[in-house]
Amino acid sequence: MTRLPDVYGDLLIVRPPVPATVNKAGANYKSEVTHLEYSPRRAYDEWLSILDAIVACGGDAIYELEAVDEPFLDHPALEVDGDGTIRPAGSRTVLGTMSEVMTGRVFAANGPWVTRDGSALRAVMPNMLAHRKAEETYYKSLLGQLAAAAGLSVAITDNPHRWEGMADVATVGDRVVLTYAVPGHYDKDTTPKSSRSTREGVAFAATSAGVPEDARIYAELVYPHFHGDTVHFGARPSRGPAVLVHYTGGLYGDGAQIVAGALGGERIVGIDRDDAVEQYAGNSRQVAGGVLVPDGVSTAFVAAIERLGLTTHRVPLFELFGKAGGGPACATLYLPRTLSVPESLPLRYSATKAAVQARRERIPQSLRVDRAFFEGKARG
Repeated sequence: MTRLPDVYGDLLIVRPPVPATVNKAGANYKSEVTHLEYSPRRAYDEWLSILDAIVACGGDAIYELEAVDEPFLDHPALEVDGDGTIRPAGSRTVLGTMSEVMTGRVFAANGPWVTRDGSALRAVMPNMLAHRKAEETYYKSLLGQLAAAAGLSVAITDNPHRWEGMADVATVGDRVVLTYAVPGHYDKDTTPKSSRSTREGVAFAATSAGVPEDARIYAELVYPHFHGDTVHFGARPSRGPAVLVHYTGGLYGDGAQIVAGALGGERIVGIDRDDAVEQYAGNSRQVAGGVLVPDGVSTAFVAAIERLGLTTHRVPLFELFGKAGGGPACATLYLPRTLSVPESLPLRYSATKAAVQARRERIPQSLRVDRAFFEGKARG
């Protein structure tokens, strides 16, 4: 029996953006543009708006604030030197270095595939690029606490193949679209890009999650769509079967035809190019009966979602993802529908809202980066 209907729970793991938030200038087509001015507090406010929208839809966010952020708090402004040293603006005091900062950690969709199997909470971990490998500790800690709160054991499986987590998994009823990239296909019309999820990686994850082969639909990505969640998402209309809200231009070769043939054309809701590529409409996130959408999407896209009987919530993303590339789905990770934890659990946003909102006053209002920092990364 497949667990696919249980993938989309109303509890979603999130991770606060680091106060020294800087895009990596090369991870995807948005962050290939070098930015020298950032507003960590605005990014934090936009992250809070995602949490508020999750609650407004009838769900809840699961997170922990992190002690590693403390050195960067309570400074009005930060500066990053050419060698990556982070300082309070106008001071020579060293707070840390960019090599130690997990700038990609807010992308929670790159987290594990979590399932409940009887009395066990199981997770298959992503296999990310080296600079993001340390992020897995956060998820293992949360899963241990969630399992304890639910009276479950926890079992962790490591994926030996490149797999960038649930960003490449889109469940549509009792089927699942698994996306991956093949070098030379993915970047055929541009310069070589860093490796993304592999077919072996998504297949291993699906097997670990108990998904039978005949429920899987494999599809190759094409640049600039670095994850499946920039192409499409699985939606659950208020009435009728699940659908895939999908941009056909995001898949390599005849991928879009393969997906439509496997699901049936009547279960595809189209996204046009501008909404998909410029506005990240495929990175929308359904929570219960609502859908978080990037604030720049067209009225036509919103109307298409509302025709499914779902309520849309526009989320501002200029600072949090506008410079790094992404949207509401990037910031969230589904926990299974079968997981239940106490309403008062301190990991819940609804239980700790006052504290996490008060923290915004401690977040730096601005961060300036020396151009030499990005030039050094390009040479490296």
